[in-house]
Amino acid sequence: MNFYTYFLRRLLFVVPLLFGITIMAFLIANAVPADPVTANLPQNALNDEDLVQAFREKWGLDKPLHEQYFAYIGNLLQGDMGRSIKTGRPVIEDIQQFLPATMELATLSIFIGLVLGVGVGIISAIYRNSLIDYVSRMFSLIGVSFPVFVLALIGLAVLYGQLGIVAGPGRLGFRTADPPHATGFFLVDSLLAGDLDTFQEAFSHIILPAFILGAYVAGTIARVTRSSLLEVLGMDYMRTARAKGLGERRVLWHGVRNALIPVVTIIGLSYGNLLAGTVLTESIFAWPGIGRYMFRASTSQDFPAIMGVSMLIALIYIIVNFVVDMLYFFLDPRIRGEGR
Repeated sequence: MNFYTYFLRRLLFVVPLLFGITIMAFLIANAVPADPVTANLPQNALNDEDLVQAFREKWGLDKPLHEQYFAYIGNLLQGDMGRSIKTGRPVIEDIQQFLPATMELATLSIFIGLVLGVGVGIISAIYRNSLIDYVSRMFSLIGVSFPVFVLALIGLAVLYGQLGIVAGPGRLGFRTADPPHATGFFLVDSLLAGDLDTFQEAFSHIILPAFILGAYVAGTIARVTRSSLLEVLGMDYMRTARAKGLGERRVLWHGVRNALIPVVTIIGLSYGNLLAGTVLTESIFAWPGIGRYMFRASTSQDFPAIMGVSMLIALIYIIVNFVVDMLYFFLDPRIRGEGR
C-alpha cells in the first residue's frame, strides 16, 4: 500500500466521526440538569418574565432541541461557533485567546515526558531486573499513581513558596507586559522580538507546570516503552540478528524502532489529553488556558462555549490520532506490505 492510499483511507473516516461528535456533544451539553437563565441572569431579573423570555430568545433557548442543533451545524459550517453567554464574545475569539497558552504548556510538557519516559523505559529494559530497573520502575509507578494536582501543589509550595527557585503562578509577572503577538506562545514570541528578559521570565513561569505534567505522562510512557522493548528483544528475529553477528548496538536500535509502535499511540493520547486542557493544573498555576475557560463555561451553563470547546477537544483528538496513524505507516513495515 502506498502512502497516498493510506492517507486517503484514514481521511475518509474523519468526516462521519466529526458529524457523530457534534451530535454527542450537543446532547451532552443539553442533558445537564441546569438552566442557563438562572446561571447567568441576576436574581432580581429572574422574576421579570419579559427579561427571562428575551434572554431565551436571544440565545435560541426557546426553540426545540432539533432546531437548535441544525442552527448550530449551519453556523458551524460557516466557521461560526456562536457567541459566549458569559463573555459576550464569539466563541472562536475566546478559543483563539486561551488555546495558545494550553498549547505552549502541553507541547513543552509532552517533550519533557517523551525524553524522560522513553529514556527511562529503554534503560529499564536494557538493565532488566537490576537496581537501575527497580529505580526506573519506581519512578514510572509514582508518575502513574500520584495525582497530578497533588504534585502541582507540592511543587508550587516547595519550589516556589519555600525555595523560590521558580516563578509563581501565571504566564508572566504582573509587571511584565506580554511580548508582541506572533504565535501566542510567549517563549517563541519573546525570542522573535529579541526580548531575552521576557523569554527568561516566561520560561521560569512555565517550567514547573510543564515538568509536573511531563513527569505525569512520563510514567505511562516509560512503562509502555519498557514492556514493548522487552517483548521485541525476545522475538525470534532479534535472536537471529544476534546469531548472524549483528552488533548489539544495531540490534538494540532495530528493537527500539519496532518497540516505538505502541509507544507512539500513548504519546499521541497523552498529548491530546494535555491539549484538551488540564483544568486542575491550570487552576493551581493560574494558567489562562482552555481548561480554565471550559471550567468557567461549565459552571455558568454557557452552552455555546461548552459546545465550542467540546468540538475543539474532539478535533484535537482526531488530528492527533490521524498524525499517529501516519507515523504508523513509516514505523510499521507490515502496513506498507513489507516484511520486517
